[in-house]
Amino acid sequence: MKNFNLALLLALLVVTTSASAQVAYVLRTSSSVGTEGHYLPSAQYPAGANSGSPYVPTLALPHFFGGAVPPAILSGQGGHAIDQQTGRMISSDGLQIWEEPHPGYPATFAPNPPVPAPLITTATSPLMGLSADSTHGVVWMCDVNGFQPFTSAWPHTAVGGAVTPGFAHSGFTGIAFETSTGTLWLSGSNFSIYHCTVTGAPIGAQPVNTLPTNRLYGIAVNSTRGPGSIAPPACSTQNRRFRIITTDGINLYDALWDTGIALGTTGDAYGLAYSSDGQYSFGGSPWVGSGVLPAIRTPGPVINIASLPCRLDGAMPGATAFLLYGACPLPVPVACGLGAVRVFDGYVAAPINATGSAQLSIPIAGAPAGVQFTLQWAFSDPLQPCGWVFTDALTLTVGLP
Repeated sequence: MKNFNLALLLALLVVTTSASAQVAYVLRTSSSVGTEGHYLPSAQYPAGANSGSPYVPTLALPHFFGGAVPPAILSGQGGHAIDQQTGRMISSDGLQIWEEPHPGYPATFAPNPPVPAPLITTATSPLMGLSADSTHGVVWMCDVNGFQPFTSAWPHTAVGGAVTPGFAHSGFTGIAFETSTGTLWLSGSNFSIYHCTVTGAPIGAQPVNTLPTNRLYGIAVNSTRGPGSIAPPACSTQNRRFRIITTDGINLYDALWDTGIALGTTGDAYGLAYSSDGQYSFGGSPWVGSGVLPAIRTPGPVINIASLPCRLDGAMPGATAFLLYGACPLPVPVACGLGAVRVFDGYVAAPINATGSAQLSIPIAGAPAGVQFTLQWAFSDPLQPCGWVFTDALTLTVGLP
């Protein structure tokens, strides 16, 4: 008879390095590819990760590509935004605007019809960029000369006038709203980065930086970074840069430090957005007699406006599940044939219902951006080597809306 003591639960099987989550989404023009998720650099993905990597699939946007006019890549027109509160992706080819559900969190979705892209400052410019301010339900849109706020909700009506910044620039190709500062970042056609208030006043000398590339097609803000955020723990694998992210269609760049990672595309990426998604570390095991691999999941990005539900699916009905948690689980040796394991800080119990699911809420409301923790579900199975079944581990970093 095995001894299934709860202390053993604090040593969880994770066969790869736990890695933190920072995910950029690029919009591409290929008829077979809608958007791709790319992890920013970490120990698990030192060069970033494209659609060929686990848990970062190539994700089609069927409603968008069902009727979109292929954008002219040389102009950089069009863009991509993610509303992290509603889970909607808003995309444009420069001429029209489409809505999609966030592909990382599948949901029933009845698409509204596309709407024409608005005229912002000039009829000669298509829409060049999009960025969501999820806190206020706003999507900022830009053309080559300026920008304007619109409702995040369809049909995206104007909620303020167009702004033409007074500083010199090369023509805008992308826009990004930063929640922590309430300011805007813009990319330019001459590979420059600009920073200004929502009224167009420059913040410091412009441009803020000029990158070693030919042209920029989009820009986004990593909402786990910036003023008021906290640094990840010393043992974290998370890259401490990439606060502002931009792309030339081939690479992702840290817009302030020039560091770049390859997207693995042929230069057809033209929209860029950021989402505070979790990052998985493999180590899950099926429970004996079923062959079912239980799954850990959250219903949306990790933002600090409310508690975060963490769900277990595919578990043994009627058993008790334990959600293990830790700020930075550390590896230790273990017996009973499991190999590499990690020690967590504690656990919370939850009943598994008749359909094999359990759920607990993580109290992250009001947490500062940058808080990082790892979760993993476990439940007892006497036929397993150590008496327990595990999901993969999920590392989360709290971002702002």
